[in-house]
Amino acid sequence: MATTATRLAELSMIPRLAKEVADNLPGSNAGIQAITAIATADATDLPTAIALANATKAKVNALIAALKA
Repeated sequence: MATTATRLAELSMIPRLAKEVADNLPGSNAGIQAITAIATADATDLPTAIALANATKAKVNALIAALKA
């Protein structure tokens, strides 16, 4: 089972992957370009890990919505 630190490091790949997807979309990707980076601080304990996970979920949902637009 992966540690919390490993899982959080894996989550940091999401913005890079999202940019790669956006860069390869045909046509306009203004919706993707409008999405900002996750501003939540790095997690140091359970409450901040939960906050970071929630912020990441919100960004992923925004990316999905932008891709569907």
